[in-house]
Amino acid sequence: MFNSQNSFAMRKVLFMILAGIMAVGANAQEDKYVFNHLAIGAEVGTTGIGLELATPLTHYVTFRTGFTVMPSFSFKDDVNYTLDGNRNEVKMKATTNIADFKLLADLYPFKNCSFHLTGGFYAGRPNLMELKNTEPIIGNMIPGIDGIAIGDAMVTTDANGIARANLKVNSFKPYVGLGFGRAVSKHRVNVAFDMGIQFWGSPKVEAFSPEDGTWQRVHASDVNDDDINKALDKISKWKIYPVLSLRVYCRIL
Repeated sequence: MFNSQNSFAMRKVLFMILAGIMAVGANAQEDKYVFNHLAIGAEVGTTGIGLELATPLTHYVTFRTGFTVMPSFSFKDDVNYTLDGNRNEVKMKATTNIADFKLLADLYPFKNCSFHLTGGFYAGRPNLMELKNTEPIIGNMIPGIDGIAIGDAMVTTDANGIARANLKVNSFKPYVGLGFGRAVSKHRVNVAFDMGIQFWGSPKVEAFSPEDGTWQRVHASDVNDDDINKALDKISKWKIYPVLSLRVYCRIL
């Protein structure tokens, strides 16, 4: 489990990598390789599919920017809800919702080396997954008493009879990693592989409160259902996300 000291240490590592990248760039401005090429790339990996633009600062540093999108998928399940003292079932649908912009810099220790260290960040949608009922629940739910049950927590419906909850992480996600291959090389087409970690904070479940129009966090301690309590507790510990990506580049300049 990561604590605040671990988080600070990871930010320090990211800062040191970025500082090293900028230092290398500052010491090599006389290099005629600076910003004289451009490559476009397509990728597939644990962040989904994406597109990139890459340009070299020097032989030792390459900047990459682009976006990734996880193809949306969903699944349904029956959950219980209470209305006017009566217990019923309704089908709930969970849908993924992941997309990020990224800005990364690759640091190569040698001029003609393919191995590189990478530092940067991803930034995008904080909602990883949305949960809501597929059919409206008709009736006046009493907050705190009636609603769709997440363990003992009740999620009440809005004016359209829809109850909503989200699984959320931080929008800004620092990244560190390493890999092989160059985004921009002397070849017209080339391949690169990377692996690393996004630091996205502690995931949390939030339920929409139609009474005041805000999102309220659902804590594991608020839920007496053992299975859901354990699931929420495990989710809160997923503070990092592994990134594996395979990219194919075409140099266009």
